[in-house]
Amino acid sequence: MRKGLLRRYGAFGASLFVCALGIGLITNANLGTSPITSLPYVASRILGLSLGTLTFLLNVFFLAWQKAVLGKDFHASHLMQLPAVFLFSVFIDMGMALTAPLMTQVYGLQALMCVIGCAVLGLGISVEIVCNVTVLPGEGIVIAIAYRYKRIFDRIKILFDVSLVTSALLLSLVFLGGVEGVREGTVVSALLVGTFVRIFTPWAKRLQNRLTDEEPPHGR
Repeated sequence: MRKGLLRRYGAFGASLFVCALGIGLITNANLGTSPITSLPYVASRILGLSLGTLTFLLNVFFLAWQKAVLGKDFHASHLMQLPAVFLFSVFIDMGMALTAPLMTQVYGLQALMCVIGCAVLGLGISVEIVCNVTVLPGEGIVIAIAYRYKRIFDRIKILFDVSLVTSALLLSLVFLGGVEGVREGTVVSALLVGTFVRIFTPWAKRLQNRLTDEEPPHGR
């Protein structure tokens, strides 16, 4: 069981890196970033901090929000989200740096980069789900609200993403004098990432079996 646990945690860490790489591709395509990244992206442009740093700070707020929503149902296990999002935030800055050389002004290549980024992000999410280790606070707060107020997760998720994009738009208009971080790529990622998650899920479930299967004892 210990080996299976180590495999799951290792795969979970790898899935976070893949997700961050996908976010880097989408963002550096310069067609707008993903909905969940839109608010920290605009905040990073305003404050001059890295996207990873603002992602971490925003998710700390989401974790505190979970505590307020769940009350006594908030358990120590929820705190696992903190090291997970810290690692994810570090990976986001790495992903942004690794994909920066691919930036281009050719629209067709930008669109291709955005679609590939959606596929990479979808792959990372599908693996993250089957690892069953923890969730990131941005998803955790949606789960908490749906649980507390007996609402359907998908509907809360849509409202949550819309509120992030709307907040990003308002902050961008007020502090940057125009719209940044929210373009057609934001809509494309909102539509495609879930599709790619469904495409990769069968493969991810096969991976899940490999992560949980125990190796036979030596000599057998």
